[in-house]
Parts: sequence; structure tokens; C-alpha cells
Amino acid sequence: MSILKNNQKSKALSPKEELENKYKSSLSNLLLVMAFTAINIVLLVTNADTYFLFSAFIPYLCVDTGMYLCGMYPQEYYVENEVFLDKSFFAVMIAVAIVMLLLYLISWIMAKKQKVGWLIFALAIFIADTAAMLVLTEIGADSIIDIVFHGWVIVSLVMGVNAYKKMKNLPEEVAEQEQEVDANEEPINENSSVLRMADTDVKSRTLIVGEYEGYHIEVRRVKRTNELVIDGKVYDEYEALAEFAHTLRATVGGKRVEAGFDGTAKMFIYVDGKLVAKKTRLI
Repeated sequence: MSILKNNQKSKALSPKEELENKYKSSLSNLLLVMAFTAINIVLLVTNADTYFLFSAFIPYLCVDTGMYLCGMYPQEYYVENEVFLDKSFFAVMIAVAIVMLLLYLISWIMAKKQKVGWLIFALAIFIADTAAMLVLTEIGADSIIDIVFHGWVIVSLVMGVNAYKKMKNLPEEVAEQEQEVDANEEPINENSSVLRMADTDVKSRTLIVGEYEGYHIEVRRVKRTNELVIDGKVYDEYEALAEFAHTLRATVGGKRVEAGFDGTAKMFIYVDGKLVAKKTRLI
């Protein structure tokens, strides 16, 4: 679900690489929170009638409160003879919002250096931000999407922390050998079992398609499930409300097929280690 692009070459992911990409995806989402919060604050101060999701609540609330109490909104927002605070209060609220954004920025910089404690810190303050949003705003149709996005960010940060811990628990010899597995593996001749025939009547979205030596290979999303479909048969699947890095695998006709998502913006299909198709996704 992360929309930031990745310049690295797409490839079939080993378990270690999947964990690394989950961690990177978590950092990307944290960066999105900072960026959209800053954009929303600028739009608020300039009285633009626009608001982007994926934003932290408390920094925005601080600026909103400062503007309201200092009489910076259009006159129709106020009752007659309302007393306003000095503009210095607005400056203080702006300073508080900037400090909070800096905390997120420092957390992102340090977590990018593999200091996972800072990612945990960012998770803690974003949970507090979400709690404040739930307490201080009415739950209604307008706020549901914002609540869902806050929940998504929390899940993403938790998965990033878990991915880091799992990476550190990988045996060193396994981590070192993973990079050489694809090159050293003997061809697998046993075909994978078919899970089911692909249901062509159900509503679905094709994520990526490739052709290889007469095989039609595609990854499609059906509700919450990504399916690896080869010649109309489903061989592997990945079920999740929101997508993280994953690789779907199957062996058909002695050929090893690997397809999936790198956790940032790249979809890929490999057959016996050869890149068959790649695609950049924004959603």
C-alpha cells in the first residue's frame, strides 16, 4: 500500500529480503505521515479547502486551534463580539506542531539506520495521536476513513518492528547463504498442487501479467486475496487486508514461478530466475 517508488531492481524475494522490505515499507509509511501532515498544515494556514489523509492528528489540531482562537478563520466561523487571543498563541501552536513533526523525522532518520528503538518510539507517539483523535473528535462518516488510515499506519509500524526482530533472530549462516540459494538450487521437477480453478465470474483486479513459453501467468486480487494464476489455475495465494512484501511461488512443468510485491511499489514475475514481467504500482 505504500506509494513511494523504489529504484532498486525488482526480484524474487528470499525470506530475509521480505523482512527487510517490510521494515522499509514501515519507514516509507512513517515518511508519508510526516509529509502529508506538513502539507495539510500548510494548506490549513493558507485557508485552502483541501485535506489529505495519512496525516497525524495532534500537530494539525494544534495549528487549527491556534488559528481559531486567534481569529484567523473567516468571520462566519465566529459569533459576534468574540474575544481573540494574541497572535503569539498561534506562533506557539505552530512551534508545537513543528516539534512533533521533528520527532517523527528524527525517528525516521534513526530507524533508517537500523535503530529500531526509534521506530518503536514513533509507534508510541502515533498510537497516542490516534487515541487523541478518537477522544477529541466525533465518530462519523467523515472520520471513518481517517481512523482506518491511522489504524493502517499503526499496523505497518508494528509489522516493521516485528520484521526487524525476526531479521535479527535469523541464524547468521542462513542469512549469508540466502543470497546464493537461487543460483545454487537444482531445478525442481515436481509440479505444485493446484489450489483451485480461477473464478472468472468473481470481481477481481489484475495486478501484473506475464507470458513465458506458452504459460500465461498473472497475479490478481480478489477481495483480500492475491492469487498466483497460471493458465487459469490458482497455485498460491496471499491473504491480507493491506499488502506488504510477499512472494507467491509455484512449480509448473518443471519451471519455478515466483511473483509478488516488494513492499514499496514494484510487482514482478520471475520464471527460473528470469525476469518475465515487472510493474510499478501506486495503489
